[in-house]
Amino acid sequence: MSTETVEHDSEQRTSILGGEIARRGMTGISAPVLITWTAALIIGVVYYFAAGGGAMTVGLVAVFYVGVFASTYEFGDASLAARQMHRLRNWSRMRRGEHVYRNADDPAYGVADLDPGWEYPVPLGRTAPLDVAGTGLDEMFIVRTANPGERAYYTVVLSVQGLAGGLRTDAAWATTSEKFGLFSASVARKTSLIRGVQLIHRSIPADLTMHEDWVEREVEKLGDMRLRSPVESYGDLIDTIRPHSEEHRAYVVLKFPQTDQFEAEAARAAGGKGARFEGGVAQVIRDETMRAVSKLVAAGMGRVQVLGEQRTCALIRAFVDPSNPLDRHQGARWSNCWPSYVGGQDSVVVSRRWHTRVGFLPPASIEPIPLGPLWLAPLLTGVAPDIGDDENPPSPTIRTVSVRVDFVPDAVAREAASQDFTQDRASQESAARKGITGDGSAEVMATASGRRRTDLMPGSGHHGTIYSLAVAVTGRDEDDLERACMRVEEAADESAIKTITWQDDTHDVALFTTLPFARGLAVTRYTK
Repeated sequence: MSTETVEHDSEQRTSILGGEIARRGMTGISAPVLITWTAALIIGVVYYFAAGGGAMTVGLVAVFYVGVFASTYEFGDASLAARQMHRLRNWSRMRRGEHVYRNADDPAYGVADLDPGWEYPVPLGRTAPLDVAGTGLDEMFIVRTANPGERAYYTVVLSVQGLAGGLRTDAAWATTSEKFGLFSASVARKTSLIRGVQLIHRSIPADLTMHEDWVEREVEKLGDMRLRSPVESYGDLIDTIRPHSEEHRAYVVLKFPQTDQFEAEAARAAGGKGARFEGGVAQVIRDETMRAVSKLVAAGMGRVQVLGEQRTCALIRAFVDPSNPLDRHQGARWSNCWPSYVGGQDSVVVSRRWHTRVGFLPPASIEPIPLGPLWLAPLLTGVAPDIGDDENPPSPTIRTVSVRVDFVPDAVAREAASQDFTQDRASQESAARKGITGDGSAEVMATASGRRRTDLMPGSGHHGTIYSLAVAVTGRDEDDLERACMRVEEAADESAIKTITWQDDTHDVALFTTLPFARGLAVTRYTK
């Protein structure tokens, strides 16, 4: 959970996102592990008395305890048991063919040994468009997700023009950053039905074909053959800048959980017009979306559009398969926007051509230093192009950066910050009494909780957030992908992000966290 801290005495507006670098608690051990140990302790005691005691029983119980501890203790990122469970789950899903999807245009479609026969990709789960036909809001495209383990929710996709290019002062960036913060605070209020957002940035090679065709037509109109040499020189210049020419697109996904408040509003809207429940849902979402659009425009985000079915489905298709242009949306439907893919150890292969790797950027990997509004710029727009090889020409780095944010009501976030601050202070005082000198982690944690406590004071207007970051990188083959990931990691390092956790074995599943479905963030006790 993190909130912004602003340096008011400077034009450079900064925030400190890092600092939560370790797990809090009396033991620093995750709840599932503690539950497992408690259960093992009870089982051992019960077995000891049931078996009548004795040296043999004590030995068996001791071996049982050692085995449970060794398999569940978290050495590094995960315990031995967690790694084995991951391997077992991955083996099981690959055995069932869950890592493979074939669309109707794939030559392997319907081939028994190559096509598992899924109607939709398995990671999509229970996700489908809401039927709004006949409600009077047929132009709305609302997707409902109702996967096990989380509350059902609806999503709407917005296309955002973003900020105008050119030189901008620190004060201008600070103003824009503050306006977006006000937008986030407004949709985080209890009166808002929007409880989360997904911010997506897509970088693809710029299509210079239209410009080249225009130049060719204009030169032909002049009919002067003496221009051929300068035109050819200009063509060489275009070929030189092509690898550095990127097109950047920004999207915002609004998340509407199906809470009691939401259902009551939808039922009221439907009852007032004598419509079915889906019509009330669409009405409520339309009203909330329009308010969010107006606030984004007021925040300086440029032109903001609500995407319908064709444009949303074209967006999904282009995110998965870069061969499809983002703007070629004619005929795109939910039933045909899923390219074929095969998941593997190091990447997911799409349409037998593109290789995509997905990684998560843990919040703990963000350096606990003041970060300005442009702290992610190296990762968003500063990734170097590929120099090419014998098989592939130079090209920009194709990537998607997704940020998921769930809002936490100010009162809940304030209570959590106070508890964390109290616990951090107690840990520091206990270490001081014992004469223990740590590595500085305790001080960083205490600073982070203290900063949150200060930021969330009553009257500040701040709310809490839970957030996550993910990146999908696409290459033209495995070697190209490897080079692209190295460049992305270098750009992340320039953005004060220490590590990217690549989702080996599950890239095909992780890919869906970078699609516009508001995924990639686990439900917490603060956001249920």
